[in-house]
Amino acid sequence: MLFFIILIICFLLQLFLPWWIIAPLAFGAAFWKANSGGHGFKSGFFAIFSLWIITGLFYSLPNGNILANRVGAMLSLPETSFNWIIVLLITGITGGLAAGLCGLAGYYFRQSLVIPEKGK
Repeated sequence: MLFFIILIICFLLQLFLPWWIIAPLAFGAAFWKANSGGHGFKSGFFAIFSLWIITGLFYSLPNGNILANRVGAMLSLPETSFNWIIVLLITGITGGLAAGLCGLAGYYFRQSLVIPEKGK
């Protein structure tokens, strides 16, 4: 459930807002819905990883991966026709880590607000 909340809302908001909207959204969604720290991290990571990979494919495939291959050349990747795959993976992992860590922080922030019961 948390995965789909982050995925759908981030997709809609990234049409109009900057890329970093994933951070407060993953934080807030995990604060609200995450069952554990791992759940918050995994949901944020995989939602944004898959969203950015799919979006990257949507923009890169129609133009023959020209821009992605040029970015690969700027990153000093070996000269192959598959640089765009590495660039796509770097993009997905970067966004996924940002959202995953914000999801983890959101869960732990909620846990820090819980007052423990005395005697337990």
